[in-house]
Amino acid sequence: MCSVAVRQPLRPSAWALLGAALLLMSACGGHYVSRGTALYDDARYVEAAEVFEQTEDRLASSSNSERARFGLYRGATFLKLGDSVHAARWLGYARSLVKSDPDVLNDDDLALLDASLKALGRATPEEPERKVGSEVATAPPPSEAAPSP
Repeated sequence: MCSVAVRQPLRPSAWALLGAALLLMSACGGHYVSRGTALYDDARYVEAAEVFEQTEDRLASSSNSERARFGLYRGATFLKLGDSVHAARWLGYARSLVKSDPDVLNDDDLALLDASLKALGRATPEEPERKVGSEVATAPPPSEAAPSP
């Protein structure tokens, strides 16, 4: 037996819906920073951390704005996961980009950066102890130099 599929033309409203969906996918969901940011906003921190880890190599070809957002949200994600050492590294990276170009982050992202840096200042990282002579000292704070992309 032979079956024939009958194709009906799409109605104008279906075309509009399809176009809007494609536009939304290309504007928001298709970019790696947006995906990690969305996961962070949904409090899915482990998944956000995985997205950022898997896409870090894209920083080399990204704009300064994308780099700043990546650093901000990766650092904020580490902070939510309790890893203040890595949070300091990435938040410092974002802060250094903002210092060189204050327009790389929007007002909401700048507010998150400020709040995250303040929260980081209150965090007490569990760093390994090291011996100095006969005294025990804590490891020095992490450098806030920009991580290498």
